[in-house]
Amino acid sequence: MAKKKILIIDDFQPLLEEVSDFLIFEGYKTYTAKDGADGVQKALQYKPDLIICDIEMPNMDGFEVYKTLEKIPSFDSVPFIFLTARAQVQDFKNGLKLGADDYITKPLEMDYLLSSIVKRIDKRERIKAKHRKEFEILLHNPLIGVFIFKNNHFYIINEKFQEITSYSKSELNHLKLSQIILSEPEQNLAKLKALMDNVYDKVQFKLSLINKNKKAVFVELFAKHIEIENENALIGSLIELSSETKKITSDSSKAEFGKIIDFLVSSGKDKIAEEVINVQEIISFDNEAKKQKMSRRIKLTKRETEIIQLICEGFTNVEIAEKLFISNRTVDNHRANLLAKTGTRNTASLVAFAVTKKLVKM
Repeated sequence: MAKKKILIIDDFQPLLEEVSDFLIFEGYKTYTAKDGADGVQKALQYKPDLIICDIEMPNMDGFEVYKTLEKIPSFDSVPFIFLTARAQVQDFKNGLKLGADDYITKPLEMDYLLSSIVKRIDKRERIKAKHRKEFEILLHNPLIGVFIFKNNHFYIINEKFQEITSYSKSELNHLKLSQIILSEPEQNLAKLKALMDNVYDKVQFKLSLINKNKKAVFVELFAKHIEIENENALIGSLIELSSETKKITSDSSKAEFGKIIDFLVSSGKDKIAEEVINVQEIISFDNEAKKQKMSRRIKLTKRETEIIQLICEGFTNVEIAEKLFISNRTVDNHRANLLAKTGTRNTASLVAFAVTKKLVKM
């Protein structure tokens, strides 16, 4: 069993060495810091299991050290013991008000210090064991997809996660996240990266994934930053949304987003799945009066109708040109005209619009 790590922060070198030597003799691994600023740096570097910190120090006092580390999620369960020559009642109150686990005055009684350390670390281990048990229960939940993501790989996934994505763990680890996130991939990946970098403690949002069978799956994702073996990781869950929540979030939108996405993905012959989703492109038509006005305004030529049908069926420009016996430039011109007429910005939104307006035969 690995030795528990204790960080001792004190500007009085003789006491620093005395406490360190005593704890080493008792079987702990110790790290020492000469002041508050050095202590914060060492805490981030070594990730101790417990911190002992003096209050009156240069460059950052003990209270400031505590407040600084308290803001970092990975330290929220690390026991913190104040060690000080102060003995006034108000000082005790200030220390404990912050949330410190103990407040020990100098001169030290080493046995009392050891007793406090043992109690705090044992309590932390019990909490960790409880969390592990809760995670095991969650892992076997048949309704929630559970995962741990670390070093750009899925460290753990449960059966429900595999069911939602249709991928095994080894298959997922050969894919980039951008290949399975369908809706707003750049924005959603940025959220997860910020979480991995510990910018946020947790995130929760809805998104659509593309499963192994090229079908869109709508889920709500919850993820939290954790550390595994001193490395950043994410723990999270996926809950598959019901058919009622598969509609675009705008109250006035009538299009069933899931059906559109399924159609787009299944019809794509080249890379249409990569461009498929931009929810806002469809929401721009959510006003009913606007829809009717837009329908009246759009008049497609016979050739444009043929081209938009082939685009929706997933044909590339080259394939459309060959099929209709026209040049690639002509196809490009028709595509540009179709984007202008429909007010859409890209192929994916053009197809989504054509489907919702029933401009094509499905």
